[in-house]
Amino acid sequence: MKLVWRRAREARGLLVAAVIAALVAVALVTGLSDYNRRAVDAGQRALVAASPAEERGLLVSGSGGRDAAEFATRDKAVRAEFATGLGGVPVSVTAARYGTGRELTGDLGQIPRTADEPVFANLATFTDLASHAELTSGAWPAPGANPVQVSLPERVAGTLGLTVGERVPVRDRATERRGELVLAGTWRPRDPADAYWLLAPGVGTGSAGSGTSYGPFTLDPADFAATFPGSVSASWLAQPDLGAVDTADLPAVRKALTEAVTAVPEAAQLGSSGQTATKMPQLLDRIGRADLVGRSSLATPLLLILVLAGYALVLVAALLHEDRRPQTALLRARGAARRQLAGLAAREATLVVAPAAVLGPLIAGEALRYIRPGGSGDLYTAGG
Repeated sequence: MKLVWRRAREARGLLVAAVIAALVAVALVTGLSDYNRRAVDAGQRALVAASPAEERGLLVSGSGGRDAAEFATRDKAVRAEFATGLGGVPVSVTAARYGTGRELTGDLGQIPRTADEPVFANLATFTDLASHAELTSGAWPAPGANPVQVSLPERVAGTLGLTVGERVPVRDRATERRGELVLAGTWRPRDPADAYWLLAPGVGTGSAGSGTSYGPFTLDPADFAATFPGSVSASWLAQPDLGAVDTADLPAVRKALTEAVTAVPEAAQLGSSGQTATKMPQLLDRIGRADLVGRSSLATPLLLILVLAGYALVLVAALLHEDRRPQTALLRARGAARRQLAGLAAREATLVVAPAAVLGPLIAGEALRYIRPGGSGDLYTAGG
């Protein structure tokens, strides 16, 4: 090894040039590969965030059962189906229940009323509504109040001419009993494009009402169960975290989605009432194509860097060979075998490669700390 160090000191200029060339090549290849991976991940998150809500979730609808206990059983069954995710991708599940048959009998504000066409209130309860909507006035409904407290989307309340604290007269069309609801608060979606609003059609980016029904008039779950003790309809929304899914897992996700379309309604015993709706396969196709384009765009610059770096190293090696020719001839004259000379060359090459292999990735990592492929936002949450 002493001979290797001695020869290295004699040709330190060329060896330093070789080390620098290798270091630059390793840093560029590592940095470009990592940058491309992060850019593809950020682009995938942006792609998922910009996709239509129908492509980001699986909506399962059907009968909520004969009573609250049966709904709880079905709800548990649906959540159990997604407990392990969708093809290994984590899934969040939210649910809603809907009550029918309550006619609005008071002043309808801007809505014209005809004598023979009733206008109904869409009564519902949603899980985790407060996390997806923000209050604009009043408060969320408190359970056990008399009359029952409800909340409304801000624009629906404006259309109906309702303000917080106002009583809303309603009539149960099944029993002809009259009652009142109290508007406890109004709210608006935090993100109208959120797939969560598939549970409440018209609340997100849709219209404020259908002309014959308006809402949702949201109740506390306990009040909803008391108001509708019998059979109601229900929906469950399963949202997989597609922004972080690896493209290698897309076939598994697609297969699991296909199976869930039939397996979930069966597990929840929805029977003939069970329906599923999703356009997620279209999003999975776009994610696969985008990943292919992103990764293929890396091939040309990587090949160019490798060719240029290889050419520089070959030139340095040729100069080093010419510089070492007299030394090599002397060593051979003193009896050095080809194998020994090759060993010396290999150890010298290690002196060039080892620093580049160790320092190159570190340099690339530090450089990428100041570069954000996802734009002005955080690298790993861009588009999320």
